[in-house]
Amino acid sequence: MSSAEVDSSPVLDSEISGTIASLRERFEAVRRGEVHRVRGRLGHLSSDQEDVVESLSHGIIEKVLQAPVAMLLNATEANQSAFIVETVRRIFNLRT
Repeated sequence: MSSAEVDSSPVLDSEISGTIASLRERFEAVRRGEVHRVRGRLGHLSSDQEDVVESLSHGIIEKVLQAPVAMLLNATEANQSAFIVETVRRIFNLRT
């Protein structure tokens, strides 16, 4: 079996998907926590202002996640799936 066949296996594809999901969950938890933390200092917000805070924080998270998610999605093409998955998990302290 070649390394390309190994790296495109369903197990590694599942690990890539799981790592992306864990990464998104981790960042979403941080986002929610930070929004909750600053809400008290913002005072009363209108519904529109609440929507802006939510939209802004979601947008920041999506931008920050672009590079690691793209790296994970392209890992199979580079025949480095296992290495990249492990590296991302270690950098962001994700569950395995």
